[in-house]
Amino acid sequence: MLGKCMSQPTYLDRILEHKREEVARQKLKVEQVEVQRRLAHAPAPRPFSAKLRHPQRLALIAEVKHKSPSKGILMPNFDPIKLARTYMEHGADALSILTDIRFFGGSLQYLRAIRELQEQQADWSDVPLLRKDFILDPYQVFEARAYGADAVLLIVAALEERVLRELLELIEELGMEALVEVHDATELQRAIAAGATTIGVNNRNLRTFEVDVATTGHLAAQLEVCNRPVLVSESGIRGAEDLERLRAWKADAILVGEAIVTAPNIGAKVRELSGHPDEPAAAVEHAGGVHRQVDG
Repeated sequence: MLGKCMSQPTYLDRILEHKREEVARQKLKVEQVEVQRRLAHAPAPRPFSAKLRHPQRLALIAEVKHKSPSKGILMPNFDPIKLARTYMEHGADALSILTDIRFFGGSLQYLRAIRELQEQQADWSDVPLLRKDFILDPYQVFEARAYGADAVLLIVAALEERVLRELLELIEELGMEALVEVHDATELQRAIAAGATTIGVNNRNLRTFEVDVATTGHLAAQLEVCNRPVLVSESGIRGAEDLERLRAWKADAILVGEAIVTAPNIGAKVRELSGHPDEPAAAVEHAGGVHRQVDG
């Protein structure tokens, strides 16, 4: 009878349990002191939140995303480098790089490779990179910096008060920024109390994986006008109608993955969501699973 009364593990519970084991294994492979030594060779961190405020449009954080726990493979011909290149060619303000392997098909190697791509192309050198993962331990923050991240996602629902503050302090010490993700009013207050200056409202409930973009509006209404944090809306954003609502709610930026990687024309979708006008003369080229707009 007792077993029937116990609640079933949620998506978030399962992910966090695995992540703790994963981090413990990684620490045995590469000690934290070695990861910290690598920071000396990492490229300098770049501003993140400053790239997310534009007076006339919402900024776009475009996500390099292969799959999700709820929907499986989103992009069969996934090539993270080509995808990142397409994002930057078509005006994304920042990139979110999923580094969780098991549930999202990501990798820290994608983060490193995309940063190296940027180092080779001056036009993209100021597009910041966010490490998006389930960050629970300082070790992962040092990893993020060593692999070239400019910012790190922190999920309030996954962190105790003390750990959240400690991670925020470490991120600041390393010259990076944090996108602090919340799902409800209680988490929003916790984030602000901990000192978060860039808030991400995840419209997806990480326990049920249901999505409601109105979550951003509900929480935006609770923010003070003065000293207002940079506000990023995440999940469930599809197109122009969502952008109108989010601007009315005074969001600064959006973080979008699924709607972009599943679009028939990825370059056009990036331009739509970033508020950049369509190129007047363009031909569609399909290469490696990524549709690109090229002059022609």
